Parts: sequence; structure tokens; C-alpha cells
Amino acid sequence: MVSKPNRRTVLGVTAGAALPWVLAAPAPATPSAPAATHRRVTVHSPNRRLRVTAGVANGRLWYEVARRGRVLVARSGLGLDLADRPSLTSGLVVESVERRTIDESWRPVWGSDALVRNHARECVLRTVQSASGIQLHLVVRVFDDGVGFRYRLPAQAGLDTYTVTAERTEFALPPDATSWSLAAGTDWRADERHYRQVQLSQVETAQTPLTLVTPGGQHIVVHEAALIDYPSMTLAAETGRPGTFTSELISLPDGTKARLSGEFSTPWRTLTVGDRPGDLAESHLTENLNEPCVLTDTSWISPGTYVGVWWELQRRHTTWTEGPRHGATTERVKQYIDFAREAGASNVLAEGWNTNAGGEWTGQDFLTPQPDFDLPEVLRYARANGIGFIAHNETRGFVDYYEQHLDTIFARYAELGIHTVKTGYATKFQLGGVNRSHYDQEAVRHYQRVIDAAARHKIMINAHEAIKPTGLARTYPNMMTGEGVAGMEQHNYMGRLGNPPEQATVLPFTRYMGGPADYTPGVLNVTWDPAGLGTRVQTTSAAQLALYSVFFSPLQMLADTPENYRSHPGFAYLKDIPASWDETRFLDCVIGDHTVAARRKGRTWYLGAITDEHDRTLRVPLRFLGPGRHRAEIYRDAADTDWHDNPLPIDVRTEVVRSSTVLTLRLVGGGGTAIRFRPARS
Repeated sequence: MVSKPNRRTVLGVTAGAALPWVLAAPAPATPSAPAATHRRVTVHSPNRRLRVTAGVANGRLWYEVARRGRVLVARSGLGLDLADRPSLTSGLVVESVERRTIDESWRPVWGSDALVRNHARECVLRTVQSASGIQLHLVVRVFDDGVGFRYRLPAQAGLDTYTVTAERTEFALPPDATSWSLAAGTDWRADERHYRQVQLSQVETAQTPLTLVTPGGQHIVVHEAALIDYPSMTLAAETGRPGTFTSELISLPDGTKARLSGEFSTPWRTLTVGDRPGDLAESHLTENLNEPCVLTDTSWISPGTYVGVWWELQRRHTTWTEGPRHGATTERVKQYIDFAREAGASNVLAEGWNTNAGGEWTGQDFLTPQPDFDLPEVLRYARANGIGFIAHNETRGFVDYYEQHLDTIFARYAELGIHTVKTGYATKFQLGGVNRSHYDQEAVRHYQRVIDAAARHKIMINAHEAIKPTGLARTYPNMMTGEGVAGMEQHNYMGRLGNPPEQATVLPFTRYMGGPADYTPGVLNVTWDPAGLGTRVQTTSAAQLALYSVFFSPLQMLADTPENYRSHPGFAYLKDIPASWDETRFLDCVIGDHTVAARRKGRTWYLGAITDEHDRTLRVPLRFLGPGRHRAEIYRDAADTDWHDNPLPIDVRTEVVRSSTVLTLRLVGGGGTAIRFRPARS
């Protein structure tokens, strides 16, 4: 758990929700000093390599970030604008400073690592605006792998209710850095586009996460953590200040940003920092800035892989709507249940199972099946085979209706034994009778209400077209995964080419920095085009296998059809593949070029290597393996594989390796290699 602001040094271990802490003797509080219009403090990371300086100068809060003596974020202004009050960017004085150390370890309910250390130095600058008397606190927390800071408006007279009209957080970043970002947007597909690689000075707006590499080799990700009851943050370049961005909050329909009451802390503004791409992907900074698990019982939360009626719909082989080509029939879903048991999957998804799914998507109640889908029989058959059922709730943006019936729907699912729901908000977001952005404050509140209602009924959520992840799954681990990514689905809609191969080598260091994504990998028959759409997946089959180590999701789909899997030799690699891990390592990575990642479950390691459109040869030391001999089951592109013209051939071989072995991986453009390492018997 994150310790309360009690001026103590915290040392302990939490498992799941909590274990008892061991508290050291209270550290003395920093003595208060007279109010000052010019004052600065310095906070170092535990290893002292990262330094944040913050303070007030000429009445405005500011901060600066340096690592190993190199400035990463030059002096940048801070503050908020509240309606009908003086801007909290001027007239501030520092009243007092409070420091503490956080050092704990906690066990996620699921995750990329089984144990997470949360170790940081924290400083709180308590300021007050002389003219108005409004108090504004700046909380700065510095880790070895980055920085989080947030604004806190404490409970105070005259500020019972208030409106945020702007946030004035600046990020003065190196303008000559290479960056990867998406342009800022407010519609449902703003996060479902391809990342652009340009010099940072050329970026005008950006969604977060925004990732950059400085000429000196420092890797930085700008994002946010613990987004609750507040709009999503985007970034806008400041005119005449190359590389400097200001936070731009997604507006409510009336143009304001957030309506708040009483004491409130904004989301954390985060900077994840490392020497190499792998430092970013391995970081738990975003999760650590969220509160501990609030659920007293998490035994019902179960990560795992899933299969289902989805890819055949995307490829227009079958339909969501009822009729002769309807996909989610009783018979077809039973076939997927049989396949789930064969694959070692935990769940089966059925899109198009409920009345009025497809078409205009209107008049849905999410409880009445289509005529050719016998829900009780499907659930009975699934239970008999040890498989869970994922109910698809595509709201199509009719959020008012969904909220009004949310508890009724989830209560009925709980009675039926349905414990996982895939939500959707495609095309619009209509709440309070108003069409709004998917990312404004009211939308964020809605997604939280869904998570809370789901938790009451012991239901896990996979959210599509929803807000980007900001580490909230630590607090609400039934928030399993979500979209917010140009995933496998986009191969149907982005022209003939779909996602370019380099996209997958960028995602671990951009989109996945916020949390898991439901990318839906595993399409082994990448050229399958039963409806003649003229589109295809732009990788080889072996690269699809490698994605299971490169991408993380505790609900991870095996997206292809049973028929396509059973006819492909790569299916053997996916049988019983884990979806939650004990240890994760990102090895040889260059953003936009290639990625090699390894994940461990128990004594078995899975390694995935992918490349962009260029052939390349990588040498990968296996130092992460334990002592002794290991049996490496290698799935790689065959000698004649070509991602343009011959993407399906795959070569499967086995060899014995040790931790001292250095593997040579020859990757064809758009291709990859997937390896499973198991301890070899003597």
C-alpha cells in the first residue's frame, strides 16, 4: 500500500491487497520556514542518479529534472486555473515543506512480475496564494526509474466546489530528441492510430504516452498515473519554445475541464526514465503511483488466455447480426469451447450473441440472446469443460442506457456464472443526453462506475474504445485490459497494408507504458481472406507467436479461428501459454527497429523477437536462464519465408542451451522468432 503522509519511512511487503507493514521510527519533519516567494527544494531518487528541483520563483511553481547531471526537463512552469478565481500560476508563496521515504514491496493479483518494489523519495511543497488565500500543494515523488508529481487542493474554506478551466503544467523537453507519439484527439479512435517517429520539435500535439530518446541516449516517457475523476491529459506544443509542451485537458461539452469539490488530488504527471528501451518497458512506476488494491477478496480474478467468435467477424466470414451467416450460434460457440479446452484457454468470447447486436446496434439489453444462441446451454457446456464465458457489451456509445441498467445486467451475469465482460464504445459516447468525448471527466467517471459495479458482482472487465490505462489496475485489478491501440482489428480498416511491421516494435515503449492492451495477437493464417476484403496481417506467422512475449495482457486472446490454428504447426507454441508472469526482461531493443522480450512463469521462459520491415540478425545472450541445461523449442520463419509473398512457412526445431549460450536469431522483415525454454532432464 502507498503510505499515508505521516512523515514516516515505510518498509514492508504487501501481497495482493495488503500485508502488515513494518514501520521504522518516524523521521523528523522538515522544519517549516517563513513563507517565501523564492524557494527551492531538491529531491533525489534512492540511488541518487535522478534529481528533481522544484520551488516557487516570482510567485509561480516550477520544476526541473536531471539525471546523472544532464538536464532532461528544463525549468518548467506549473499551476492550475480555477473559474472565477485568480490563476494559481502567480502570487504563490511556500508555507512549508514535508519529506518522506516510501519503500515497500507488493504482489500484484496479476502482472508482468510477481513482486514489485515501490521505492521513492517524496517531497510536498505547501503553497498559498497571498491574494486569495487558496492553498495549492505540489507532491513530488522520485524513483530510480522516473518521477511523478501531482497537484493537491486540500480541504479549505471557500473552495467547497470549484471548476478547473485549465492546467498549466509544462514539460520543457529536449527539442532535438527523437519522439514517438500519436496526435492528440478527442474521438473514439484517437488512441487507435499508428505512432509517428519525428524530431520532438516537429510535434504539435500528442496523446500520452509520449516517448522520446535524447541525443545523449536517455529514454523518457511522458504520461499520467491514477486518472480518476479528471479529464485525460494531452500535450500541446508551445509557440516559439521548441520541445516545450503544456498539458491540455480534454474539455467537457461546455468547454470547462473538471468540476470538483472538497479536497482533491489530480492524476500524477509522470516521467519514466532509463538508459535503454528495456528500462522503460520493465518499469512499474505507473502502477506504483496508484493506490493499493481496494478489493478485500480477489480470489475470483483470474488471468488467462481466451478464444472466441471475433476474428471470423472481422474478416467478414460470419456476421454479428442474426441470419444465415450469424457467427455466435450455439453450435459455433461450442466449437470454440472445445478448442479452448484443447488450447488451454480459460475463456470463450462470443461477439454478436445478444439481440440487436450488429447493424445499428440499437435496442440492446445485453440479457436477451439471439434466437439461434441458447445461452443457458452454452453456459452449461462451458462449465462442463472448465471454460468461462465472456459476454460482449458493445454499447455503441449509448451510455445512458448502459448506466441505467448496469447493476441489473451484472447481477444477472453473476447469477448465470458469467464473470468477464468485454465492453465497447465505438463511434460515439452519449452520456447525460449529450454527445461528448470518450476522454473527458464525465467519460472517465463512467468507466470507473463500470469497474465499481463489476467489482460488486465479481466481474472482470476488458474495455474497448475506453480511456487509456494509467496504472489503475493496481487499485482495481478486475480492470484487466483494454484497447486504446491499433491492434489486430486495424488490419481490416487501415487500407490494404494494415499495421506496418514497425508498429509492434514501438508499442511496448509507448502504449503499453500505461498498462495492458487487448491487441488480440495470434493470427497464424495471416493471409486468410474469406470475404475477399483485400486486406491482410502484415507479419509472418512466426512474428505472431513472438507477440505473446512482447505484448502483455492478463486477458490475452488467441485470436485466430480453431480451423486455422489446427492446421498450423505454430499452434503447439500457444497451448497453455501463460497470461500473467513471474518475471519480465526486455533484452535487445531499438524502438521502431526490433524488440526482444523474455517472460518467465515458474521455471519456463518464453522469448519473443520481432523486427520491422527489414531483415536483421540478432545475437541474444541467455543469461536470464537459471543454472543447468534448458530445452529450447524454437519457432522461427523458414528459409523461404517472406512477409510480403510467403508469410506462412514456419520452422520448428529443438536444441539444448545454457545460460552461457548466445543465440543467433535471423529475422526476416516483418518476421520473428518465438522460443520456449524448459529445464532439460538430465
